[in-house]
Amino acid sequence: MSITLLPQKFYTNMNRIADALETTANNTAVVDFSGSPGSARLYAGDKNAGFLGFVPSSDFISGTDLATALSITDGTAQNSTTPWIKYIWKGKICFTPLKTLRYSITWNTIYNAGAVFASGDEGTLPPMGRIGTDLSIDATDNSINTSTQNFLGDKSVGMDYADAVGTAGDTLVLKGWSNSANNGSFTIDSITNTKIVLTGGTLVTEAGGKTSRLYKSTNAVTQNATVTIGDLTYNVRLFRGASNNPTDSYADSDKGSIGVDNEWNAIILPLHEHAKLQNWIYPDCAGTTEGWGVYLTDKDLVTQKSYGSGSYTLCQDVQDVTSWKRVNRGRNGASCLAAYYSWGAASDVGFRPVLELPQTATL
Repeated sequence: MSITLLPQKFYTNMNRIADALETTANNTAVVDFSGSPGSARLYAGDKNAGFLGFVPSSDFISGTDLATALSITDGTAQNSTTPWIKYIWKGKICFTPLKTLRYSITWNTIYNAGAVFASGDEGTLPPMGRIGTDLSIDATDNSINTSTQNFLGDKSVGMDYADAVGTAGDTLVLKGWSNSANNGSFTIDSITNTKIVLTGGTLVTEAGGKTSRLYKSTNAVTQNATVTIGDLTYNVRLFRGASNNPTDSYADSDKGSIGVDNEWNAIILPLHEHAKLQNWIYPDCAGTTEGWGVYLTDKDLVTQKSYGSGSYTLCQDVQDVTSWKRVNRGRNGASCLAAYYSWGAASDVGFRPVLELPQTATL
């Protein structure tokens, strides 16, 4: 049994990685019984977070073919034939490209293709929505209020720029409030940067919680994008780049990174060369990771801006302090965690999807 490896041309460390994989391949457990491409054996880690090797795009899917399947045309295609990293995350077999497949693409574009959350609903927060503890409901005027969430996106008031939640007459969906009367669809009667007065239902005074949220109904897209490769159908989504969604808290030193639900830290960082010595550029965001003996570099992964476009990997997570931003990983090294506007299309911003088999594929 051999692990399927990257072709030599893709990066200069291939011989060393190939030797390491081949040495251990026959001595590790079979964890993938799906028949998906590449090795079925676990090279490193475990069934919660583990590495199964690399798969050439010729045995899986190219970046251009994936974009076509998702009807994504925004941004600029790149690295179409990059190999795929095969891994297991919380018992599910997943694939992600070694390098980002597009750049100058927005989070909103990927969301509108249904390819951010693989949740089967609208996901944590559609574009232009707001979420978090700064939101509150005042029953005296049937309004939802904020001091920082910038409902109109008015930069003149000294806040970070934001997109507008909506306009009078739009249908606003409220979810995640503890009082059931505050969850449902309402109509915007009036809106300012700090207050939205609603009609269509009677609200109950309540302080917002971490997942209390609102969004315009027409911005919600069901997150159920799939792609069929061979005989298998994969859900398409983005990485979890933080441990909490929304982050908890981006204002902390780790920016909400440390925790068991951070997929990027659990999968990408153990493959990186800095995992050996734990000499991360951003140690607060990396925490202490496993080291899987693969030693990919920022050049291999294009997670540093000097190595090409798309060095920021767009992730699912909402930034809690400015909920019109989404978490990105990379650009200044694999351990870097930052956030960028959901509508931002800078050349640094890249699309690195996760293709996940929906069923738990392990015994």
